[in-house]
Amino acid sequence: MLPPVKLSSIAGQSRAIAQLQSSLRHRRVHHAWLFAGPPGVGKETTARAFAAALLCGEGGEDACGACAACQKVERGVHPDLLVLMPEAEAVARKLLAREDLPRTPSRDLKIDQIRQMEPLLHHAPLEGGRRVVILLQADSLNVAAQNAFLKTLEEPPEGTHIVLVADAGDALLPTIRSRCVRVPFAPLPLDFVAERVAAEQGVDREAARLAAALAGGSLGAALQISAKSLEDRARILAALEALGPADLRPLLALAEAITADGRESAELRLDVIALFYRDVALAAEGVSPERIANRDLRGLIDAAAARGAEEALRRVRLAEKARGAIARHANARLAVEQMLLSMVVPEVVA
Repeated sequence: MLPPVKLSSIAGQSRAIAQLQSSLRHRRVHHAWLFAGPPGVGKETTARAFAAALLCGEGGEDACGACAACQKVERGVHPDLLVLMPEAEAVARKLLAREDLPRTPSRDLKIDQIRQMEPLLHHAPLEGGRRVVILLQADSLNVAAQNAFLKTLEEPPEGTHIVLVADAGDALLPTIRSRCVRVPFAPLPLDFVAERVAAEQGVDREAARLAAALAGGSLGAALQISAKSLEDRARILAALEALGPADLRPLLALAEAITADGRESAELRLDVIALFYRDVALAAEGVSPERIANRDLRGLIDAAAARGAEEALRRVRLAEKARGAIARHANARLAVEQMLLSMVVPEVVA
């Protein structure tokens, strides 16, 4: 069962919630909304809570949480709430069986899904006077699908409200964005994320705080960081700091260790490296120890800080560049080897 769907219960996004509750309070609810911001910060939960408030029998600035409409939204069975998502996401959530698809599940919202949705919107709502459509991962709509959706967005049937949920709102066409009220979602406060991680995963405060920092304020991402990933951190960073230009065999072994468990693990380890060198840069500038994420590695950080903040920031950029290359499907092993070589031999341009 989905968690209670009330705007007032959503933490860490006060500005977004205030904007939505104001529109409900003044009964000026636009027909199209764009919830945009980093992944894992509450956009989908807020979209469902907003839908509950719109469909609630009480008709206030928030869902009552108790009426039949609210209960149906909470259980995901309200007939006037339509949620679209890519096939791959539906399979991951076990809402769709992989064997029911004739091909590999698509990671994009497809034009066929938009075309199948449109006739449904021209029927009157089954309960009450409103219908809500939520498009998850709306930034995965290709140009053809967005153009097919544009007419519906321009002239939606009366009583229909559409919420597009996107990590990268600017990836949508300007013609789509201009027809939506944009609701920006910010990264969650690190202390809030750390508290939730500690409570839900039973890890100590320092590990939870590190996971929050690595996730950049995304609760969803922080909860996916495993204890094993955090345990690997110290070993990888110590090996990295021990590298030198005289013998490249340890460098090749470290590249293998960073990439051995696949692309996603390699990306996380590069995030770990980038965060470490941000800490090194801060330490080199003499900032308060409270701002250091890897506080348990202070000895390693202080030794690296002797090279200066400029060198630390250079290494941050190298790690981010390698991560970006891997995200664009470059060869992970080669990208990491090039990064490490550029770190220990500055004359090498990555």
